[in-house]
Amino acid sequence: MAIPQTNFSPAFNTTRASHVVLTTRDLPHSRDFYTEVIGLVVTDETPFEIHLRGLEESGHHSLVLRNTGDPPACERIGFRVFQDEDLDRAKDYFDRRGIAARWAERPYQLRTLEVNDPSGIPLEFCFGMPTQPRLHDKPHLHRGAAALRYDHVQCLVPDVAATGRFYTDIGFRISDYFVDKETDEEPQGLFLYRKNNPHDIVFLMRPGPQLHHFAFVVADVQSLFRALDTAGGIGFSRNLERGPGRHGQGHAFYVYFRDPDGHRVEILPPPIQILDFEDGPVRWHSNNRFTWDLPPPRRWLHEATSFAGAPLTAPALEPNLFSLEDYLARR
Repeated sequence: MAIPQTNFSPAFNTTRASHVVLTTRDLPHSRDFYTEVIGLVVTDETPFEIHLRGLEESGHHSLVLRNTGDPPACERIGFRVFQDEDLDRAKDYFDRRGIAARWAERPYQLRTLEVNDPSGIPLEFCFGMPTQPRLHDKPHLHRGAAALRYDHVQCLVPDVAATGRFYTDIGFRISDYFVDKETDEEPQGLFLYRKNNPHDIVFLMRPGPQLHHFAFVVADVQSLFRALDTAGGIGFSRNLERGPGRHGQGHAFYVYFRDPDGHRVEILPPPIQILDFEDGPVRWHSNNRFTWDLPPPRRWLHEATSFAGAPLTAPALEPNLFSLEDYLARR
């Protein structure tokens, strides 16, 4: 199966991944984790909801935590569009294709359009937010990893190619994709982007839809270790799940935490840039994807956050997964 082809003249202009909305059972505990370990700053909070952002971000929020009383879940994933008119073009685009799209009122967001992708992931496209002061130049306010900005989200879906086609049709480009064996054609992972780095949204073949993780960029590798030291010092050491390590794809260092509700968050230094038209998709397979890094633990491969109200569908092809536990058993 060929990978999806990008439409370079999309009906509307999506600019980047913008934000993610999660539910939590313990808002104060989650607040401590995200402000003290990850280093986000609180823009606004009530007893039931907190809006947070990274130090470089001028947008009102990139993470929303809501205490709903329900099991922890992801309510929606947000993207930005370039102009307000892009939302009208998006509504017309989805309407003409029979895809239900609805206008939504969101606190601290300008006009916002809701839609579900083919796998059932709830999305919203937003034109803008009230601007906030950037705090990257206020080091006395920095905590933990001092996260700079929201970068990407990774989701699990049963059909990577079909889901990816929804995004390439609206202008997303593929930076990387991977198959299992070198001769395979069925993509088991797609990395798609609109801004100038390899990923705004990533899809892996698993039962889905589920949120695997979302990620924030930090200044450097030392920031990863500050987060780890902080987590160990204030009672979040058991929230470390994977890393520090280095990805084969993109060559980026990383650390993965699970927050107090089990949502997975990655922190990583600035990824490589992708700027030019001729930067085509890079193909990866089981023989060229890995560096010196150890395989991921089994729970990193299989555990994820549910999307509220979205039933799971199993993939037609069972992915070939190799865990840290498998590696240790063979030694």
